[in-house]
Amino acid sequence: MRRTICMTMALLLLVTALTACGRTGKQTAAKDTPAAGTEQTEGKTVKGIINKIDNCLVLLTEKEEYQIMDFGEGVTMDGFAEGDKVEVTYTGTLGSESSTPVIVAIEKME
Repeated sequence: MRRTICMTMALLLLVTALTACGRTGKQTAAKDTPAAGTEQTEGKTVKGIINKIDNCLVLLTEKEEYQIMDFGEGVTMDGFAEGDKVEVTYTGTLGSESSTPVIVAIEKME
């Protein structure tokens, strides 16, 4: 019974993460509009652990919140793996459903 519950919860988490990543692709066109470009240009930082690397990054922050982030131009995940502690510099707003934060820089923490 316990195994079934764990597998169900893991499947739900995976489906949620993939759905959110798929949804960000549709929002990319909206980000290119002038109104969205004036929203926020200053980078902010957040620390956390990489939960998943795919078309987007799923980060478990220090506040134990999952944040989905898109990769900015020139940002590469070479040398990073799931479970790494990182500090992410991003633009946008965390936790916003209308737009996904965009990573401008990422570095490993020790």
